[in-house]
Amino acid sequence: MPKIASHIYKARQSYVLQRAVPSDVRQIVCKATWKEAGGKTLNEARARLPGFLARTDREIAIARGELLLTPDEQIDRLPLTAALDDPDVQQLLLEGAEVDPDLSQAQRERMVAVVKGDLIPDPIYTAKDLIAIATRLKQPARRTRESWAKELDLFMRFCGVSSPLSCTKKHAAAYRTQLLERLSPNTAKTTLNYLSGLWSILEEVKPGTEHVFRGLAKRIKVVKKSREEVVNPIESWNGSIYLPVFKILYYTGARLGEIAGLRSDDILEDRILIRPNEERTLKTGASQREIPIHPQLTEILLPIRTRVGFIWPQLQNADGRWGHNLSTPCKKLTGVTPHALRHRVATRLREENFNESTIGKLLGHEPNNVTGGYGSVPWARLVEAVNSL
Repeated sequence: MPKIASHIYKARQSYVLQRAVPSDVRQIVCKATWKEAGGKTLNEARARLPGFLARTDREIAIARGELLLTPDEQIDRLPLTAALDDPDVQQLLLEGAEVDPDLSQAQRERMVAVVKGDLIPDPIYTAKDLIAIATRLKQPARRTRESWAKELDLFMRFCGVSSPLSCTKKHAAAYRTQLLERLSPNTAKTTLNYLSGLWSILEEVKPGTEHVFRGLAKRIKVVKKSREEVVNPIESWNGSIYLPVFKILYYTGARLGEIAGLRSDDILEDRILIRPNEERTLKTGASQREIPIHPQLTEILLPIRTRVGFIWPQLQNADGRWGHNLSTPCKKLTGVTPHALRHRVATRLREENFNESTIGKLLGHEPNNVTGGYGSVPWARLVEAVNSL
């Protein structure tokens, strides 16, 4: 496989993340190379690389004894770390189980069963396992999934454990203190909310697990700025090659990434299709939708429909994010950020007395509950809502 960048290799139809196991721990890890799927594109592989390196760093640290394992984790790893088929090794472990003061009676019995081969322990439940089940349950956008993996890896590295099941409330409280010392309250709260959501899932899939983050984020006070953002009159907008992007945001309320990652075949005569493609996922399932085209956009979109492929491919960065570099140009031209244009649409629709179902359907919001689905909003009502903007 040709090498594209450090630890990223091009396979026939996809990319692979690969890292050599250090020679001093290969006998303990029982492999010479770590490999993981990197995705179908180079940008996706680059986005997955930090998490892959963090997980393998932890495996190296465990093998070198730099991370402390709980007694239960040590017992679970015995088939990987000890030659249990050697009678001498087996005898030493059995004798150790009888005299180790750190083991409870239940742990002694479990260790004896593992050493004798009467019990095959379940593999250690890792951060990767938790992210995988969270992804299957929630179907998050790629960026959200990567944020989960990053924050979970950082927290577990702070705890010095190899499994989320080994983290405690004491760990979580200490981590909150560390976050508040180096981050703003708002950022710290966002981080804790990510972790709290993951532990809610862990609590479901591993009954009896303690939710170590419950309530921690609620105690952080975030002071919101009271300064009101004012949108410049749209007639005064000029001087930017991305003026079409900003006007589409103004008249649709769509997310910046949704518009920046549009393909020409997403724009039809009377509507814009917000749908996932090979380079851009959507935030949630509700994000996939059809937005009526405002009369003021017809002339702007006409030449765009004749293009081929992505309309603004230059708006994708190396991490696969779309529109990351437009916040400053947008504010300079419109007076507000791209996200504020989205809020402006929601506010205007409420002022025009459109209900939350119509607003949610147009903006791609997840309904708050099962009965609050937006599927029944008539197309004519969505057209009316857009034309009121």
